[in-house]
Amino acid sequence: MRVSTSRRRRWNNIMILGIIAFIVILNLPTVIKTYLIKDNLVAASGDYPYLLDPTSELRALYFSDWSLENQNGQWSMAKPGSVSASELAQRWSGLVGTAVDGQTFDSLKSQLGSPSTIEVWYHDQEEPQRITFYQTPQFWLLKNWQEQWIAISVAPEYLLP
Repeated sequence: MRVSTSRRRRWNNIMILGIIAFIVILNLPTVIKTYLIKDNLVAASGDYPYLLDPTSELRALYFSDWSLENQNGQWSMAKPGSVSASELAQRWSGLVGTAVDGQTFDSLKSQLGSPSTIEVWYHDQEEPQRITFYQTPQFWLLKNWQEQWIAISVAPEYLLP
């Protein structure tokens, strides 16, 4: 029995449309999350983006010469300081700054020294977030969890033990 060419084309078109519909259905949650649902935490901070991901639970911060870790609900520091480990963790997790655009960053580049890195671990992620930052006498310039440069004007004693 011979199948006509038009019937074969029709089934091919139905199969193609079915596959496209299947792909759309698989990607629908991502599209809804990305374009239709506003992030309340980012909207609440307004023009001041967070340094760390406000939706994830912080597990540890590792600096070049000290660390801050949460073990069994208790924060501990490898380098003792004048402020408690839990207070320091709270300061870092709630840190917001002023967004710095690319043009401003490029103009500041010549004044910046060598960058440093902070390794941030979250409970729900397998890989750490790495934050590159520059510390100047007037402000800190950090790359936040959304890969944006932000400027923060705080004394070093506020963020370091």
